Amino acid sequence: MISSQSEPEEPGLLGAAGNIQPCGWLLVLDANADTVLRASANLTELTSLPMTEVLNASLAQLLGRRLAMTLKRDIRGRSRMSAPLAVTRKVAGSTLRVQVSAHRRGDRIVVEIEPRRSQGQRRLMGQVNEWLRCIGETDSIETLLDILVEGVAHLTGHDRVMICRFDADRHGKIIAEHCGDGVPSLRGQHFPASDFPAQARRLFEESPVRSVPDVLAAPVAVLTSESARRNQRDDLNASVLRAASPEQVGYQEHLGVGAMLSIAIRGQHGLWGLLVGHGLGPVPLAPAVREAAKVLVQMASQRLFLLRARQEARYLQRVQDSRDLLTRERQRLSSPEALVRRHGAEWLLLFRAQGVALLHDGALFGFGEVPAHGPLLDLVTSLEAEHIHDGPWYASEMASHTFTKELALDGVCGLLAVPLRLNPGRRDWLMLFRPEQIETLYWAVAPSRLRQQQRREPVSEPPLPGRHSAWREEVSGRSIAWERIERVAAVDLGEDLALAASIHEVDRLNARLRQEQQALGEANRRLEQLAHFDNLTGVWNRYRVEQAIDFELGAAERYGRVFALLLFDADHFKRINDRFGHEMGDHVLKVLSQGVSQSLRSCDHLGRWGGEEFVVLATETGREAALGLAERLRRLIASLVFEGLSQTITASIGVALWQPGDSRKTLVKRADQAMYRAKSEGRDRVCLAHIDGADDTTPAASAT
Repeated sequence: MISSQSEPEEPGLLGAAGNIQPCGWLLVLDANADTVLRASANLTELTSLPMTEVLNASLAQLLGRRLAMTLKRDIRGRSRMSAPLAVTRKVAGSTLRVQVSAHRRGDRIVVEIEPRRSQGQRRLMGQVNEWLRCIGETDSIETLLDILVEGVAHLTGHDRVMICRFDADRHGKIIAEHCGDGVPSLRGQHFPASDFPAQARRLFEESPVRSVPDVLAAPVAVLTSESARRNQRDDLNASVLRAASPEQVGYQEHLGVGAMLSIAIRGQHGLWGLLVGHGLGPVPLAPAVREAAKVLVQMASQRLFLLRARQEARYLQRVQDSRDLLTRERQRLSSPEALVRRHGAEWLLLFRAQGVALLHDGALFGFGEVPAHGPLLDLVTSLEAEHIHDGPWYASEMASHTFTKELALDGVCGLLAVPLRLNPGRRDWLMLFRPEQIETLYWAVAPSRLRQQQRREPVSEPPLPGRHSAWREEVSGRSIAWERIERVAAVDLGEDLALAASIHEVDRLNARLRQEQQALGEANRRLEQLAHFDNLTGVWNRYRVEQAIDFELGAAERYGRVFALLLFDADHFKRINDRFGHEMGDHVLKVLSQGVSQSLRSCDHLGRWGGEEFVVLATETGREAALGLAERLRRLIASLVFEGLSQTITASIGVALWQPGDSRKTLVKRADQAMYRAKSEGRDRVCLAHIDGADDTTPAASAT
């Protein structure tokens, strides 16, 4: 360990400008890397110069002319060096091997120098490759995380390596762990959101790795001459060497930790969790090993989110199978009550619910355990008044919402309510209910004890717990949370239910008003519009598109008349809804569908498939014409202007050509696979499905 006791020879002429850990050296240069503005106090060991001379020296005098020129050349025009530099120096008669890296912070360049450990590079790469092979071969998320923590522990030597996943409330839970012999386990324990403040989360966005090899090591001051000193300190947040704050040191002491390593696990929507390594004593960590651990985490993260995407795809396929059953039910003109009774059990399994209720035309139909009729009507009345847009309303703790907490809902704690818009003047509702899920949480850090540690007050209890000595909390009044994929699936199911109810209503009205031809004609026109056209965009709805696809399939089989199916959606549409609201999202869908409709031939048809997905049915269209049409639509969509939205909207388009033996399901599936491949390859592009339905194709066109 590098000494932390270096002191300036003339303390009256120097001032502190921050602190670093004593496991390396640090310089702060001007924007051109010409002038030394700050330097860590321990640089006297590396340079054999007093600090007053260090602060007045050039970079070449401190690091050597060749190294200084290489550093300046490599960071010119960049935010950080392309790769660290390996350097060997003579210090006090012995050879010292170090690694030099640099990055920019504002108008400063921060140079970090760390000793390199004597570990064979080939051996380290071999170990990393073996762990990467294990990561790539697993198809289980649980096994993947177990491999990751074991691999990092093997590389770094930390006594405990864990995966901490953040929930919707930003609390952390230990979901995977590897412990050395005799090391207490923290698996299953929770850490409060206050342990991961917003500032710390932002730091992980800038610098995904935080390493403290020795928690109790005295920090080293970063010095500047008083004559050049400024009031503000330099920003060392992206520095690997930055010292831990007194609060962080107290926190780690409370856990009985002598060394700490944290590596961010980032998903599509932000910080998903952390890999955390604990050493019961100091754990020196070579830069190459630290980087190897980061590579393992990054590769495991990619595998993790791939496996999660596969899980979601399997779940959506189960939902789609249920929707296909509803499509067949439409031909039997089943009533909404019959649909709920016939499919309710399947929906409860799909959505992990205890009950489902459908409000249709003022009548309530339920299956499973649902609240009593009166409170259920009161709930619908409250939803109508408080939830004005057409997206789903959901809660896992209904007692925390002002308009539901007073309702007598018979132990129901979770609700997912989907409004069904059958006509402009009325909304029906699909409601899924979840029961209370009493949960026992074990907190690794009791808030009262943590506050004592941060104030440096004595704590009489032993620091690190096992589960039986952790802070225990019983959580009641909540259900399990509604996952995003479940909310999406419920909206899709609701659209099919609304369509089935509309068709049933058409048949009922036709039977009742058979003798009243004028009224019957008006009702049929209204309901035909409802059954065949999307209420938001005015283009064909899914039911009408399915009819047209079936017609073209029949014509193709009889006469060999080729056609193509284009499936596309707006890229990153969820971000628009989340950032600007559902009204802006609806506006984008309207403008997009209007622009595409106006550009099509009279024999081509546009329909809304669901959510932000659209279908173009291109009749009498072969391969080249279909690809040309898809590319033209992609460019058109990218050129559209949306009032109130400054960003460009792009689309990923999948193209499937009819082939003999195709059914509607196989044709749509190939188009869907091509579209998702377009997304996975970068979005804003066209992909063509293989004529034989193969799973892997080359993009037909892409953004330039």
